Amino acid sequence: MPRIIIVFSLVILSLVALAEPSAHAASEATRSKNFAAGPIASISLKAAVGGVRIEPGRGDDIEVSVALKAKRTTGIFSALPDVSTLDISATTRGDELSLEVDARNIEEQWLIRLPRKSLSAIEITLGVGNVSVSAPAGRFDIDVGVGDATINIPSGAIAVTVGTGDARITTKLADAGAIKGKTGVGSTELSGVKGSVKSSRVGGAVTGQGQGTQPIEATVGVGDLAITLIE
Repeated sequence: MPRIIIVFSLVILSLVALAEPSAHAASEATRSKNFAAGPIASISLKAAVGGVRIEPGRGDDIEVSVALKAKRTTGIFSALPDVSTLDISATTRGDELSLEVDARNIEEQWLIRLPRKSLSAIEITLGVGNVSVSAPAGRFDIDVGVGDATINIPSGAIAVTVGTGDARITTKLADAGAIKGKTGVGSTELSGVKGSVKSSRVGGAVTGQGQGTQPIEATVGVGDLAITLIE
């Protein structure tokens, strides 16, 4: 075999070895923590890539789990983290619980089960992925860069911003107050209440008024927005 081919083969093998995670490094892991809900009134969660689900729990604790997966996001030769060394970072300031995983190049799939006690506010910031909410709180502030946000709750104020993706909001007519929604490029839909729906060639806007006091505000840059009020 010519010398140049041998050298080229060795270079390729070296690059492949660098691209592969270490045999001793874990590429997946799950972390779980429970928090007594008594002193906590609100939750703030930040994640770069993955998903977040908020569901009702059955007890007095806030139950938190996150499935971690090493994910190469900055090129095929970027270093992959050893997720076995990662854990949930939980800090409290006053009555707010802040959650995140302090690492890059990972996919995070969060599941938060809320306690029987009603929390006053939940804030979710997600770069890329989907957010699903099926448990109520006093207020939800949700910001998704790229992905979908689905909120199906009986009560609570709702503020949603999606850069690229869809937003679907369902809540009770008796709870909802003033409704404002708009899309830059995409369709808008409002059902279950009398209101105004304006559509243009590229985007649209909706306004309405429920029978309650909790406001709904939603903005989608590129994608569709649907707001449904139910009896």
